[in-house]
Amino acid sequence: MFRCETRIVITQNSEGRSKVLNFDFVTEFECSDTWVDFTNSAKITIPKNIYVRDENNVLISLGGTNKNVGGFDANPLFLKGDKVTINFGYRYQDKLGKEQLELPKNPIFEGYITEVGSKKPIELKCEDNMWKLKQLPAPNKLFLQKNYTWEQILKELLTGTPYTVNALTETRIGDFRTQNEQVAQVLERVRKDFHLEAYFHGNELRCGSKVYIDSEAVEHTFIFQQNIISDELRYNRKDDLILSAVAYSMNDEQTTTTTKSGKTKTTESRLEILIYWDRGTKTFKYQEKKKGEEYPPNVEGERKSLFFFNIKSAAKLFELGLPELLKSYYDGFVGKFTTFGMPYVKLGDNVTLKDNILPERNGRYKVKGVEYSGGKDGHRQIITLDYKLP
Repeated sequence: MFRCETRIVITQNSEGRSKVLNFDFVTEFECSDTWVDFTNSAKITIPKNIYVRDENNVLISLGGTNKNVGGFDANPLFLKGDKVTINFGYRYQDKLGKEQLELPKNPIFEGYITEVGSKKPIELKCEDNMWKLKQLPAPNKLFLQKNYTWEQILKELLTGTPYTVNALTETRIGDFRTQNEQVAQVLERVRKDFHLEAYFHGNELRCGSKVYIDSEAVEHTFIFQQNIISDELRYNRKDDLILSAVAYSMNDEQTTTTTKSGKTKTTESRLEILIYWDRGTKTFKYQEKKKGEEYPPNVEGERKSLFFFNIKSAAKLFELGLPELLKSYYDGFVGKFTTFGMPYVKLGDNVTLKDNILPERNGRYKVKGVEYSGGKDGHRQIITLDYKLP
């Protein structure tokens, strides 16, 4: 028999407030782990009439009409900016009858309280470390392409913070200026303009042209009619898909022009092609963008955007872009499914789905993100698939 274990730690983080509050029960919690949402968030719902243990194992009651939970007095229990970690797992007895506790090695969520609700039960809204970057000003500076990659720019922007930047890629985005922005706004701008993702893994900001770290992926197996509780999966056939992609490359070459006002303007050269399925030859082909022309719309299917850097020829851009497009071109599932809290799955893991009744539906997939929930109704994970793996 498995018993749910919930561990939520809230560390007070303001002058005159330094208690560490440990919760082993909440009404419910939910949090996320994905690169899609930019900021991972959490919500914790706590009943008013319970006790919580502090760092000295002293019980503190949240009940009582005079208890200051998150109000305007000097020392509320919860305040915006307090640190939060969430973890969950199960207690069970092994074959020898000895009680075991299974928890993820690292918390499933780390962040800060961003809002304290004023009603009962108490509701706390939280965000991960990206909340700190929303308050961190970026310097007004021009970063020259010859001196900086995007990853090097970020390392400079995070100087003096507890956060590190992974350097798995080296991506050049041309001369880049930051002015009157917070660091999170800079990240959002680069994400929009260049499709370079950024998300936190603990205190490490992962960014650049690579999203997943294959060496960290853990393999899991889920079986229909067994440990898949429900699903919103759709089985796609390759023959029914109509996919295309616009592939872009920002290149090192720069063009200097003079504006009508007499000022010089420097822009990086840009190569662009459309990768599409040719029904006549039943192969993928490409079409280079010509000035003043628009690509034909893909009204029957999906069109993706693919970004590369310093690719000099349309043929090479097609060679690099086609494998990225083909990740979405397969016979298999898209969507998400719900399972229990075990086995613990995180962003970037690999999951094998098995169907003993219809084995042709078996397949292995990359995990795009996970939504966790727990509390009085038990633990759940909603796992979203990205693409099919070999």
